[in-house]
Parts: sequence; C-alpha cells; structure tokens
Amino acid sequence: MTYIIAVAQRKGGVGKTTLAVSVAAELSRRGRDVALVDSDPQASACQWALPGKLKFPVYDIALSDQTVSAWVRSVGRVSANYVIIDTAPNDRALGGSIALANLVLVPCTPSGLDVEATVRTLEIIDAVRVRRHGSPNMILVPNRVDVRTLEGRQLMEELVGFGEVVSPSIGSRTSFIRAFSDGHSVADISSGEVAHREIQTLCDLLETSLVSASRFVARR
Repeated sequence: MTYIIAVAQRKGGVGKTTLAVSVAAELSRRGRDVALVDSDPQASACQWALPGKLKFPVYDIALSDQTVSAWVRSVGRVSANYVIIDTAPNDRALGGSIALANLVLVPCTPSGLDVEATVRTLEIIDAVRVRRHGSPNMILVPNRVDVRTLEGRQLMEELVGFGEVVSPSIGSRTSFIRAFSDGHSVADISSGEVAHREIQTLCDLLETSLVSASRFVARR
C-alpha cells in the first residue's frame, strides 16, 4: 500500500518544507521506502536536495504549471510506499494534495495569522472528508513553539480546541537551519539530539495515524 502524507497549510513561512524533509528522512532511517514530492513553485525541498546528501528521492512536480488531474497522475507515477507532499500555500494546491492524502500534517506557529490560516486549511480538509467518507486523517503540528512561554501555551490550547490530533510541539532549533544549509537531514547532523527526537516523536504519531487510516479503509 502507498501512503500519501501531505504537509499543508494555507499560509507560507510555517516550516512546511522543514517538516516534509525531516519526516521523509526519519521514515527513510526506519527502513521505509520514501519519496518526497515538491509541489511548491518555490521548490525549497528541491533546493535542499541539490547537494545530493538526502537518502531519498525528491521530485519537482509543481501544480502551478498543470491541471490538477495531470498533477495527480504525475504524483501517482512516483514509486514509493510513503510519498510525502510539500504543498504550496494556496487553496488549489491544498485541495489537490489533501484529496490524495491518507494523512495531512498541518504546521502552525504561534501567530494569529497562522491560526487564521489553520482555520481555512481545516475547512478545506473537512470539505474533502465529506467526499471521502471521513478521510484523510490529520495531525496539527505546533511548530517553532516553546511551550514554556505564554504564546506557546496559548497556541497549544487553540489547536486542541479544534478537536483534532495535536502532536507534541517542535521547537525553533538551529539544527534545522544547519541541516538545510548543508543539504542533510536533521537526523544526519544531530542524531539523538532534541530536534531529532522531536521529529522521531512526530513520526511515531504519524505511523500510528496511518495504521488507523488503513484499518478504517479495510472496514469500509
């Protein structure tokens, strides 16, 4: 079975690419057959992969220059058991990737604009769920968050209030910046350190959610 995981948010600058690359790298380290699809015209994931140090393929399949149906066919030709989609921050891209996904990761930082964008993203996911009988699953990811601060605690409360699964927070770590600059994953440059452990915890939750989604499909 191919699992499709969309990393999606209506607002840019929330760390989608960092999460997409980090999750893909961690799943690859766990022995999963992984590929990453960069559907954002900015092609940040492709830039990350340019040095050739990532241990999984990254495909440049932007939605902006083709129809949604053609884009879906292109993504469908990617051969991997786990396909991670780094999604552009607009309704058309979100709708396309969410319609394909088994699971959507929605990163959100401690910003009022991010919370407003998350509301719009959830509306798109809910619209897709109506057509797909409750699929896809979703995990809200508090990103670049220090839960010791008032802003961090408030964000966690707001995300929990949406009634969806919320992952433990991921902090603003220099390890992610160094990983991008060097073309490695965060696990490669800081294995076992805090940033890597946070991604591991997210991937544990992600894999549990995918098992749940598979059981739901099997029961239908």
